[in-house]
Amino acid sequence: MSFPSHIFRSYDIRGLLDEVTPELAEKAGAIFAKKTGAKKVVVGRDMRATSPELMTAAIRGVTSVGVEAIDIGMTTTSLFNYCFSSFGEETAGMMITASHNPAKYNGLKFYDCGNLPVSGKIMKDWVEEEIILATTSGTVTKKDLLNDYLTQCLSLSGQPNFSGVKVVVDYGNGVGVITVRALLEKLGVTTLELYPEPDANFPNHEANPAKEETMNDLKAAVVKENAVLGIALDGDVDRTAFVDNEGKSLGGDLLLALLSRELLGHRAGAKIVVSPNQSWATFDSVAENGGQIISCPIGRTNILATMKKEAADLGGEVSGHFFWKEFSDLESVDYTIIKVLDVWKKSGQTFADLVRPLRRYHNSGEVNLEIEDRDIVIKKLEDKYVSQATTVERMDGIRCEFNRDWWFIARLSNTEPILRLTVEAKSEELMQEKVEELKKVINE
Repeated sequence: MSFPSHIFRSYDIRGLLDEVTPELAEKAGAIFAKKTGAKKVVVGRDMRATSPELMTAAIRGVTSVGVEAIDIGMTTTSLFNYCFSSFGEETAGMMITASHNPAKYNGLKFYDCGNLPVSGKIMKDWVEEEIILATTSGTVTKKDLLNDYLTQCLSLSGQPNFSGVKVVVDYGNGVGVITVRALLEKLGVTTLELYPEPDANFPNHEANPAKEETMNDLKAAVVKENAVLGIALDGDVDRTAFVDNEGKSLGGDLLLALLSRELLGHRAGAKIVVSPNQSWATFDSVAENGGQIISCPIGRTNILATMKKEAADLGGEVSGHFFWKEFSDLESVDYTIIKVLDVWKKSGQTFADLVRPLRRYHNSGEVNLEIEDRDIVIKKLEDKYVSQATTVERMDGIRCEFNRDWWFIARLSNTEPILRLTVEAKSEELMQEKVEELKKVINE
C-alpha cells in the first residue's frame, strides 16, 4: 500500500482530506505502536470533518498489534500533551489534527515514549513496512483527564485568583474552548469570547496567531471592552499570542522575554532555550536576570530535543509555542495563560506598561521572499555582510549582527523555494531601510 510522498513532512503527516485517509491512519497507528514499543498509545483528535473516522482507524491500527489505545476524544494539543505524558514511560501519543490549516486538510502527529515527536519522514519509511498482527487485540480505554490537567495547571501556579479581571479570548473556531473556557472560569476571569465554536472551515479568520492580520478582531475587542489583555489561540491549541490593553500584539519572542524574567525571579540560573530568529529583547532579558541562554535551531522539534538534552526550564518560539519543564518539556497553552496573567497582576501595571520596555527594538517579523537559486542567494549575503558584521552565527541559516544597531537572519525553507528573512534594528527607519537593502541584494 503506497501513500503520497509529499504528505510526509518534517514534523508530521499533513495533506488534503483525500490524501490523509483512514487506511493511512490505521497503518500508521499499527506500525507506530509496534516501532515505539509502546504498551499504550494515547489518541486524540481535533474538530475536522474527517478526524472522527481517522481516529477510529488509528485506534483500530494500534489495537491490531496488541497495544492498548487510550481514547481521549476531541481535545486540544495542550491537553493531549498532558494526557500521553502522564501515563508513564511506555506510553506514546498520536494526535489527529492539521492545526490552523484550512478545512480541506488533515494530519497526524506522533510522539514516542520519550515525549519526542516522530517526524513524518520517519513515518514514511515505517508505513512501507509489513505488519505482523497480534493474536490478541489490544483494548480500548476512554479517558477524560480535563479536570486533572486543569488542576495541575492551577496547583503549579499557586492557585491564583483573578476575580473581576476582564480578558478577551479569540478561539478562532479551533478547539480551544475545551480547556481555556473551563480554565478561565476556575480563575474567576470575566471573559468575552470571540469565535468559540469549533469549525474547521474557520469562517472568521485563519486560526494562526503568528499572522498579524488574524489578530485584528481581537485587538479591536480588547480596546472596545477595556480589557486587561487579549488571548489568541491557534486551531489545535499548541500556540498562543497576546494583545495588550492598547490593542498591540506581543510577539512570541517578547513573551518569552517576559516569562523568562518571571521564572528567573524564583529559579536562579534557569536554562532558557532560545532560537536565533528571536529579538535582542529576549536574549537581554535572560542575560540581565541571570539565566542561561541555550541556543538551538528554529522549530518545535529542535526545541523539544534541546529542552530534554539540556534539562532546560523553559523554551519558546516566535510563532507562539512555549515549552515548560513542568509539563514534560511540552506545550501547555493553559499554563502559559496563567503565568502571563500572574505576571501582569503582580506587576501592578497595565499590560501595555509592563511590556513596553520589551518593545525597545523594531522588528520586521518574518518576510518570505521567493528565490531561484538557494546557494547563490546565501553566498550573496555572505559576501556582502559577513566582513562587516560584529557577530556571525550559522546555527540556522545565517544571522549577522552589527554592533547594537541592527541584525538580520536569513534562512532557507526546507520545502519551498523561499528565503525567510527577519530584520531588527534600534529604530523603525533603520529597520525598514535594511529590509529594502537586503531585498535588493537578494534579488540582484
